[in-house]
Amino acid sequence: MKRILMVAAAFAMTSAAAYADNLAGYYGNTVITTAPDGKVTKSKVKADHTYSSVMPDGTAASGTWAWKVEPEACFTQVTPAPAADYKPFCTKIDPHKVGDKWELKDKDGKVVAKYELVAG
Repeated sequence: MKRILMVAAAFAMTSAAAYADNLAGYYGNTVITTAPDGKVTKSKVKADHTYSSVMPDGTAASGTWAWKVEPEACFTQVTPAPAADYKPFCTKIDPHKVGDKWELKDKDGKVVAKYELVAG
């Protein structure tokens, strides 16, 4: 579950923009996620509705994504097989372009992850 949350959090933000274009800047690029402990996850979201990630320990995770309700997307881990009680992670998506950096904060304003969208 932690893996999918880290991956999905990479794409989390709030936005009123139309969802149809919100992931366009991600396709073909890499989201670098830095956790508060400094560990880095690299993720790619693809136009074919799949995603893949390399975790800080070098292991890989992948799955599918789908739009739920504008502009919310749900990410479902496929590999490695998730636990029996696993549920897809759904989150709002903000559009970003290469070079953008942003943070995800919890309800108390504490930064829980930092992100950067890089080419390739």
